[in-house]
Amino acid sequence: MNIFHTTTYNLYNEHVKKDLVFSVDSDLHFSYMVKDKKLLLIANKIAKISPSYILMPGDLIDSTEVVRDLKEQKRLLNWLKDIATIAPVLISLGSHDYYGGKDNNWRYEFNQELFDEINNINNVTVLDNTSFIDNNVFITGITQSFKYYHNETKKEDKNLLITELQQNLPSNIPNDKLNILLIHSPVYMLDSDILKMVENYDLIVCGHMHNGCVLPIMYELWPSTRGLIAPNKDFFPLNERNTLLKKGDKVLVNGTLTMFQECSNLFQIANILYPIYNSVVKFTNNPEYNKEKLLVKRRYHV
Repeated sequence: MNIFHTTTYNLYNEHVKKDLVFSVDSDLHFSYMVKDKKLLLIANKIAKISPSYILMPGDLIDSTEVVRDLKEQKRLLNWLKDIATIAPVLISLGSHDYYGGKDNNWRYEFNQELFDEINNINNVTVLDNTSFIDNNVFITGITQSFKYYHNETKKEDKNLLITELQQNLPSNIPNDKLNILLIHSPVYMLDSDILKMVENYDLIVCGHMHNGCVLPIMYELWPSTRGLIAPNKDFFPLNERNTLLKKGDKVLVNGTLTMFQECSNLFQIANILYPIYNSVVKFTNNPEYNKEKLLVKRRYHV
């Protein structure tokens, strides 16, 4: 399809010293089926945005299986080197980044060597329960554990998330910078208990939900936060998309760069029906943008 669906958010923040632009690019699910042409399209799109920072909230790879081939590893590393020449790249970990196995028979497997190589790329930082800070921003990446996704209930575990946030959220969040949290799954991030824990963050950036697999023709006609199906196979789940709509909202559930990944088997062919989703978040301290409703613009373009 080679078409992008870009959502632009214009946000106000009093701590921003200068206008900041973030390109949010989630769920690449890198594998052999993510061709060089697509990687180049994404890199060119990011370059046109000319962001201050590039945010990638998880699922950079589809599984550890797809990067065993050193040629495939090199393709991914070269692409990250390319986009890192545009702006600093901040990557948090998603569920697929530490999955081994095939056909949904997942096991925990983390390729430490690969992510060490990624972290050693100039201008790229992997945030695995760690934070990045500079003169403008404080950005934390929280990793939701394998057990969070895979447990006896076969549901994401809110109580475990609370424990993991208590253990891994930094205690020294600055009060004079723009504070951003990257965390892959948004399933409980709109829960009042969780929001209280992350109240010192100005924006919470998530991925994971793949827009609920809502077809493009339905996306604008059905302006809901619901999707058709969630990653855990629930139907018509809430908070799959369109979650950042009014002043006071903090959670951005970003669309996906690759809708149906390598592990989706026959569903892969449906990727031709979906665009490449990304978000552009612009922060300013201009009071004109301190309004009740956010200024949101969506558009398709090549």
